[in-house]
Amino acid sequence: MMRNFIYLIFSILLFSCYNANKAPSGIIKSKEMKSVLWDVMRAQSLAREIALKDSTVDLAIKTKSLTQKVFEIHKIDSAQFIESYNWYMKHPTHLKLIFDSMYVQKERENSIQSKKKAKLIHENVK
Repeated sequence: MMRNFIYLIFSILLFSCYNANKAPSGIIKSKEMKSVLWDVMRAQSLAREIALKDSTVDLAIKTKSLTQKVFEIHKIDSAQFIESYNWYMKHPTHLKLIFDSMYVQKERENSIQSKKKAKLIHENVK
C-alpha cells in the first residue's frame, strides 16, 4: 500500500515537472516559432541591406514594415509573437532547440550554396 502511494506521488511530481516546461496554449509552437524567427531575422537583414543602399530609407521603419509582413505570412500578430518570444526566453532549453535547429538549417543552406558555386566554377573551367 505504501509503495503504491510513493509511486503515485512520484508520478504526480514527474507529470507536474513535465507540464511546467510545456508551452501554454497561446504560445507559438516551437516548429512554427523557428520559421517565424528565421523569417524575422531575414527581414531584419534585408531591411539593413536596403537602408545601406538607399540613405532615404529609415532602417527602423523598414524593419518594422518587413517584420509585419512576416507576421502576416505566418498568420500571427506582434502581440502573439512577443508573448511567445518572452516565453521561450524564460525557457532557454526550448529556445536552444529552436536556435540549434536554425543553425543546422543555415549550415545546410550554406552547404548547398557552396556546392552550387563549386559546380559553376567547375563548369566554367572546362
